[in-house]
Amino acid sequence: MNENVEPLKNIEASIKNKEFNEALNLCNKYNKSISKRDYFYLTSVCYRYLNELDKAIKGLDNLIQIDPKYGRAFQEFGHVHVLLKDKDKALKAYLRAVRHNPSLQASWLGILSIEESNQDLIKFVEQNVFYLKNLPPELKTVISFTHEGKLARADHICRQYLQEHPHDIEAMRLLANIGRDLNIYEDAEFLLESALLFDPDNAMIKYDYINILTKRQKYGEALKHAQAFYDEDPKNLNAMKLLSTALFRTDRYKEAIDIYNDILKVEPKNTDVMLSMGHLYKTSGEINKSIDSYQKAYKTDKYFGDSYWSLANLKTYEFSDKEVSSLKQMVKDKYIDEEEKTFMHFALGKAYEDREKFNLSFEHYKAGNQIKKNKALFNIDDFERDCNNQKDVCTNELFEMKKDWGSENKAPIFILGLPRVGSTLIEQILSSHSMVEATHELPNIISTALRLNERKAQDITSRYPDILLSLSAPQLKMIGDKYIADSEVFRTDKQYFLDKMPNNFRHIGLIKLILPNAKIIDIRRSSMSACFACYKQLFAEGQEFTYDLKDLAGYYNNYIELMDHWNKVLPNQILSINYEDVVNNFEESVNQILEYCEIPFENECLEFYKSKRSVKTPSAEQVRQPIYKSGMDYWKNYESYLDELKNNLKY
Repeated sequence: MNENVEPLKNIEASIKNKEFNEALNLCNKYNKSISKRDYFYLTSVCYRYLNELDKAIKGLDNLIQIDPKYGRAFQEFGHVHVLLKDKDKALKAYLRAVRHNPSLQASWLGILSIEESNQDLIKFVEQNVFYLKNLPPELKTVISFTHEGKLARADHICRQYLQEHPHDIEAMRLLANIGRDLNIYEDAEFLLESALLFDPDNAMIKYDYINILTKRQKYGEALKHAQAFYDEDPKNLNAMKLLSTALFRTDRYKEAIDIYNDILKVEPKNTDVMLSMGHLYKTSGEINKSIDSYQKAYKTDKYFGDSYWSLANLKTYEFSDKEVSSLKQMVKDKYIDEEEKTFMHFALGKAYEDREKFNLSFEHYKAGNQIKKNKALFNIDDFERDCNNQKDVCTNELFEMKKDWGSENKAPIFILGLPRVGSTLIEQILSSHSMVEATHELPNIISTALRLNERKAQDITSRYPDILLSLSAPQLKMIGDKYIADSEVFRTDKQYFLDKMPNNFRHIGLIKLILPNAKIIDIRRSSMSACFACYKQLFAEGQEFTYDLKDLAGYYNNYIELMDHWNKVLPNQILSINYEDVVNNFEESVNQILEYCEIPFENECLEFYKSKRSVKTPSAEQVRQPIYKSGMDYWKNYESYLDELKNNLKY
């Protein structure tokens, strides 16, 4: 048993018995045995009951610094401000409480006791009060634990409840949401599909199901279900948000913008919608509209960090002195959430980079990366083990034995390597050709690897990549054909299409077994340039190796060694091309790429920057310009701060 449990039970029992001074004594007695969060929360509760409100507020201030998303802290703020007869502050506190933890019924009731004029808010609160009133206590605990980050405990309670109530729809939905938060998207999708079979009209399940389809990048399926959900009630805000996202993801930009504008008529302060509109305009090349949307977002909510980073991520935007001054103040504010500060630090890194104040720039890139590193799960030893497993399993003998077993389709062209090394440039060159279609950074290969990893036989050695040894010709063909079918939502009638997922370099063995005729282009950049470009880029998700210079060096080393292996066991089947060669010998490089892909030359490939296609990566604006050499050795401006990277790189 956790040694903290008994002290907490004793303190909570004293509070329940209204022995508040005794509870305070116990808090001080056990202050080293309980967490700081519990200490400040429980003492603040006691001080409120004892009407020592200044002490209660001071404790809650400390609590918010420890955990800025702790809903119960804001609920306490609400209770305190009610006693202080400050209804405005109480209402704001209760609203923040339920945003961070919607299981807090006292906060919902607190909002109802204060709000008198906003009928939409009152209706929304009443719905939540009714929902919680009819929810079993176990599931209330599941919601609370989920929103407090206690996912393992929430998962255990929810599974235990489902064993006793196997067809409880809400329990299935909550367990799926835990799976989503744990990034176990396939399990979450299965649970929600099952729940829909039992209750096909449940709007909450439909909403979560469409969200998980989007998370899994099943954009075609998400669009189909989102359109049906919207058609049932076009004024339903959740349906509008889901459909606009699905339209955006399937490149139907004008329709997405129309719905975003409809949402803003109802929710004029919805910064998430403003941000999404900015991303959409950026993708379609309407940069001034993109800037306006991002700026509107931070003018609506000064602390909305993602809007500042999105401006920086345009790569062509320069922050004003006023914006920089505001960001500098906010990153020092102890009450601002760390996630927002991460965005702000990266934005300041870019702002000082543009001013050529490289010491300050690196300081902020490092601070932002450190926040991300503290929460990251990436482990370089695990990654090295995965790479070595690929080498052990994917041998000459395997490819010789299973040559031509997969799908015969010749359409896919994979562009892979590290992110931020020039893959978008290669994509823009190829997609300027009349026979080639750009799609997305498709998740299909990685999803296939994850599915194969779950196909366990009776011993542990049968997992992916080991499972590749036992897959039959029909199985490999079926997997390859499914990859082709799943990509169709992004395609028209062009003969070839591009898959630009950089991390696919880890799965070249799988690719060549299921799609033996696929073309693979490995785009590389000098190690220092490649790694530093990653370090100063804040990726949306999935690139956790970029937060630490030593991790970056280890990742790059393993990438090079794994690519050496692929070139050895798959001779002359992969085109390795250097970004520096493309820049210095552009026309020759373009011809080399087209010749490898067995595609006839077209002059449009040389004038790639004239293409009007949508670009979904941070390089969107850069690839709308002719080739330039100014950024080739940009890392040298930061060289004095990069010893850890330089000393750990082998190549």
